[in-house]
Amino acid sequence: MISKKQQYGFLSLDMAIGLIVLSIVITLTTMWQIKQMDAQEYRITADHQRTIAEAQSKYLKDNFSAVLANATATVPVQITVPMLINTHHLPAGFSPTNTFGQTVIGLARKPNPNQLEVIVVTTGGQTIPEMGIRTIAEHLGGSGGFISSNNPDMVQGVRGGWQVSLSNYAIDPGPGHTASALFLMDGALANDYLYRNAVPNHPELNVMNTDLGMGGHDINNAGAITASGNVATSGDLSGNNVTAAATVSGSTANIAGETYTGGWFRSRGDTGWYSEKWGGGIYQSDPDWLRIYNNKSLTTDGALVGGQIFSIGNMTSSGRLSTSEFLSIGGIASEGARCSDNKLIAKTAAGAALSCENGFWKTAGSKDRWGGSFWTATHSGGCANPNPYTGSCSCPAGYQPSTQFAIQIGGCQPCISYMCFKPD
Repeated sequence: MISKKQQYGFLSLDMAIGLIVLSIVITLTTMWQIKQMDAQEYRITADHQRTIAEAQSKYLKDNFSAVLANATATVPVQITVPMLINTHHLPAGFSPTNTFGQTVIGLARKPNPNQLEVIVVTTGGQTIPEMGIRTIAEHLGGSGGFISSNNPDMVQGVRGGWQVSLSNYAIDPGPGHTASALFLMDGALANDYLYRNAVPNHPELNVMNTDLGMGGHDINNAGAITASGNVATSGDLSGNNVTAAATVSGSTANIAGETYTGGWFRSRGDTGWYSEKWGGGIYQSDPDWLRIYNNKSLTTDGALVGGQIFSIGNMTSSGRLSTSEFLSIGGIASEGARCSDNKLIAKTAAGAALSCENGFWKTAGSKDRWGGSFWTATHSGGCANPNPYTGSCSCPAGYQPSTQFAIQIGGCQPCISYMCFKPD
């Protein structure tokens, strides 16, 4: 049986063990909280430095030539946070110091012509523990670095990725500080950003290495645009002169002025040239004939030359009709027959030339043996059936009626007209 004294001893031992365990838990918790707070502070410090480093790189892009002109190999150009604020690369009120009170500045030196070597480094303030500066550098990524107590004259990159001697920048911040490397080779950052301003003797710094997506935004105030590939747009293309070394394709060409070509104007299909104002034109719808659209007339004050000229209607000339060859007349008429137009010419079936004179076809160049006019004989008698009518006719002196060319005007009429002729 355990005595009360022994029980008290056991209780005191349990309490002591409990207090020890509680103390250890509290200590570990406190250390974990401190570590978490430090980690958060290191992350905030890294974000602050990264923001300044990005602003420094933009500033250097915009002012590369000016910085290059003032930097030397041993005397760097210093770029401060107030300068970045004044040039609108950082917002107003941005702190130049981190959570440890260290001031962040940029230093740009010119080791070679057209080359800048730039670091962003912290100075002054509290000394950050070794583990802290390494953690901050890790958060900064590949450009992050730190100044270690093991080698206080050098900036070391994350896990030995790079190192730079601080003597090159004429600065000695001491251990416990961090840095970022912004190495500019010939005006281009290591991440190969497109440079906005021209760099002397380095046009490649203003050249894109990939497609440029505008996200639906405009390109304004451009000068000449030169392309080696296609230019495609779903909208209108406006400008002054358009020059193409090959084919210009489109559904419709609407030209307000004149159109010139050193080659052919070619139409495809059964189309050609068309006058929108007057409704006429020239086209070809078969392999043989060039046609006038809408049957418009064709006129010229010059000569009309062709191998053959055909007319399916009348052919009229207001001037003389000339030929250096024979004139072929297809109109056949009979000598002495009636004709309607004294301007007509014809030929007999045998090929003799005829001309229309006073309403009758006459042999060209013959004597004037057809004369006078129709002489009308009247008869007062009735009309027998069947007729012929047997009246008497008389002609002018020297003429006699022609029974050969007698023409009866009616089947039964009060007169018969005869053609009178004068014998040779």
